[in-house]
Formats: sequence, structure tokens, C-alpha cells
Amino acid sequence: MINPPLPHLVTRRTLLKLAIAGGASLSALVLVPDRASAVGMPEVRAATRSASSEAPLAPRYRFNCITPVPAFAPLGRLEEVWASPRYMTFTGCVVSYVGVGQFALTAEESAIVDIVAEAGGDVSDRERTFFLVLTASTRVEQSRLDEKLAEFGRPVIAGSLALAPDAPQAGLFADWLAETA
Repeated sequence: MINPPLPHLVTRRTLLKLAIAGGASLSALVLVPDRASAVGMPEVRAATRSASSEAPLAPRYRFNCITPVPAFAPLGRLEEVWASPRYMTFTGCVVSYVGVGQFALTAEESAIVDIVAEAGGDVSDRERTFFLVLTASTRVEQSRLDEKLAEFGRPVIAGSLALAPDAPQAGLFADWLAETA
């Protein structure tokens, strides 16, 4: 006799979501040693969290990565590009601003553009320069690496290394800068 699935059972996906939510709520608790610990029972209280750590910031950029896979969904963060299971198939990415309001560089982004300027790059359009650095930091197709890096130029690649020193291709970028010095 075949038993039909029971409608009251929790699906595997729901169970995983509940586990993640439970883990997140437990991470907000800290053990506080004080008088209660003297009797062997630690006091537990909620950790205070800043507003910025409660909800992740909405992505400022959209990364439309070019890949042989049709209809690949755009990504919202540079780290998502690097972590994508399709990363090695990307032949490039088109970066666009999707943040709230008119685009303006943040202090950190402006500091990256300053690095490009210090390296001798044209920063007459600071926003465009930052987009070039951000685009270079996504992925450059391996077969066209030297060509694309020369197209970006040494200053933009120096800015890319400052922006994303842990990028998957950072070592290749550093080697190229050393070779073309």
C-alpha cells in the first residue's frame, strides 16, 4: 500500500528557512557574565544592533553578466558576481546604477577614483571612471586578458586592485601591472 504524502508535514525548503531564521535570531543573543554567572547561570540579553546591520543595504549597482546561458539574472553586488557558479563562463559584465536618487560617488568610491588619478588616469568624469574600475573588477575573459587590461589602462587596473584586492583575478591584474611597468 502506498502512503500518500501528509499535508501537515513541513517541506524541506521550509525547514531550511526556519533553521536559517532561527540561527539568525539566536545570533542576536549574547551571554553576559555578571552576578548570575557566579551561581553558574549566565544571564542572557539581546545584543544591540545598529540599524545598518539589521537590514542589508539595497544594491546600488546591477551587474548584467554576459554568459552563454540565456536569461541569466542580473546580480546586485560585486561579491555575488565572484561567487556565481557561472563566474568562469562570464565574458564580461555591464554595470549600471540602480540605487535611490541621482548617482553620486560615496566617499569610498571617490577614494578609488583618487587612486586612479594618482596613477595618472583621466578622472575628468569621476563617475565614469568609477564605473570602469567596477567593470574591470567583475571578470575579464581569460582569452582576452592582456587586450582588455590594456584597454582599461594601468590606472584603472590599479584602482580595481584597490577596490577589490580579493577578486578572483586580482593576482593576474597585479602580475600584468608588474609586467607592463
